Amino acid sequence: MISVMSKLIKALFIVGFFLQVIPVSAQAVQNNQLTYIVQSGDTLNSIAFRLGVSAIDLSDANAIADPNQLAVGEILVVPGMTGISGTLTTQIVPLGQSLNSLSRQYQIPADFLVRLNHVTSPAEFYAGASLLMTQPVKGTTLEGYFSLTPGNTLLETSVLNGVSPWTVVDNNGLSGTWDTTTGENYYYKTAADSTSQPPLMPSITDISIDPLPIVQGKTVQITITTQAPMSLEGTLGNADLNFFQVKDNQYVALQGIDAMADPGLLSFSLKSKMPDGSSANFGQMILLKPGYFPKDPPLIVDPITIDPKVTVPEDALVASITKPVTPVKQWDGMFIYPIDKPICINAGFGDLRSYNGGPYDSFHTGVDFGVCANNLNIYAPAAGTVVYEGKLIVRGNATIIDHGEGVYSAIYHQKEFIVKVGDHVVPGQLLGIIGATGRVDGPHLHYEVWVNGVTVSPLDWLSQVFPALKP
Repeated sequence: MISVMSKLIKALFIVGFFLQVIPVSAQAVQNNQLTYIVQSGDTLNSIAFRLGVSAIDLSDANAIADPNQLAVGEILVVPGMTGISGTLTTQIVPLGQSLNSLSRQYQIPADFLVRLNHVTSPAEFYAGASLLMTQPVKGTTLEGYFSLTPGNTLLETSVLNGVSPWTVVDNNGLSGTWDTTTGENYYYKTAADSTSQPPLMPSITDISIDPLPIVQGKTVQITITTQAPMSLEGTLGNADLNFFQVKDNQYVALQGIDAMADPGLLSFSLKSKMPDGSSANFGQMILLKPGYFPKDPPLIVDPITIDPKVTVPEDALVASITKPVTPVKQWDGMFIYPIDKPICINAGFGDLRSYNGGPYDSFHTGVDFGVCANNLNIYAPAAGTVVYEGKLIVRGNATIIDHGEGVYSAIYHQKEFIVKVGDHVVPGQLLGIIGATGRVDGPHLHYEVWVNGVTVSPLDWLSQVFPALKP
């Protein structure tokens, strides 16, 4: 009897514990309600802002006595959203999807998506945008899709894909086989859990951009998977992309994003050309988010090192050295740190800079490694060919290495050089000695990574593999 009672008390304790950690409003479990599950870091105000409702209405709808006591996992009713039920989730809009195709695939009314996300135009459903939607109901999400190409009708395309046009009409809520738009995706069967994305171009099975959304200062990888060999060209913003084959029917382009690029929308375009001469085009706007770089303390430096008569031609020289895209990839795997441990960082990539009392109108184009090891050695971070070695006013004693395919490493402020132009270097090979030459306030190594003409965060290359191959 005592054992049974102890088990009952233990069970009641466990139930009570979970009720304290994840409280659930009684109103939130009613049928035909739109609900939101509280996530880590959420506040009442942030949730209200995300949902486009007032914090007072949100609090009243859920009888919240203390807004500071929201618990992760708590289920909240969303006020003012009538006509649809379910639990809200967030999805990043993938490439090739539009308001209408998302509505069709997840069987959610388009006007509800517009109202829920507070947009004024369907064009605002751009790739990389964070979209609020209800969690897909098992068995209702659609897959099996095709995209109408110019000159083809729904009837013709359905027959070519071996499906009934009337099934497509019914699944996509169309008024008839004529109620279609060229370039839109149309679905013809359901799946319990569909994560597949529509093909965006003929003979191309997948196009991915990582990261999505794009972020200032990051290296973007565009991966194209095809059904057959083809040539590819494209643009991201103002940059021409360079695609290289990484394995059978898979191509990758790496592109740096400037740390001071304007946040907002960035254009992406792609053109494919088959051996038979046929071609196809795709384009979409992609969200570019801020990198949120901090401000460094104001720096006092030799005035000559910030004189435009010096900085402009020196910047142009480095840009010209790192511009060529040599076709042979020399690096393999992750880059290694160019100094010995322990690693200490004096300044990060993207840090905003003010010199001699001037405005914060420039940014730090690399990472500054301080002197923390028991030596001053500088090592090659990856295999490559030395394409520059010389003395510069701003960058001091500089060495630049071409790793191939538009990727470069730059080593600045050295005390002395060990390698020379034309040398092939391997990871860990001694390059030089840390010094204090150029625009410095003490000995350190300034290390940069350039990707297709743009400086990017070197720490990304020191912590992950580029390119990351898809299975």
